[in-house]
Amino acid sequence: MASQEKWQRIVEAYRGIASMGYRPAAPSDGHGGITVPVRELEVDIEGREYGQRFLQEEDEGVYWAGCTDFRSLRAAIWALEAFRLMNAGSFGGETIVPKLLRMAAEEYEREMGPSLRRSR
Repeated sequence: MASQEKWQRIVEAYRGIASMGYRPAAPSDGHGGITVPVRELEVDIEGREYGQRFLQEEDEGVYWAGCTDFRSLRAAIWALEAFRLMNAGSFGGETIVPKLLRMAAEEYEREMGPSLRRSR
């Protein structure tokens, strides 16, 4: 069982994700569509469910990632490697992780830019 502090960090992370409109633990059709009215969603319940799944994946050392859109491939690789470094502990990743995440964000915005601009 995770410590209370770890559990709280996971739930807080989920609340941050949900505040941007992304609700990965909400009831879904499996294709990104939420199947219940947003007003009926409860972020605390979602956060607990998300936390349980995250901890299980962490315990097993296997995380679901899906597959990339070709355009986002480089960004996904850089984000994945940042994630791997974060999971390795403090072995020099402290300087590399932020750089990889910035590279990933810039690349994603560059490659997906036309799509991002159309959706705004």
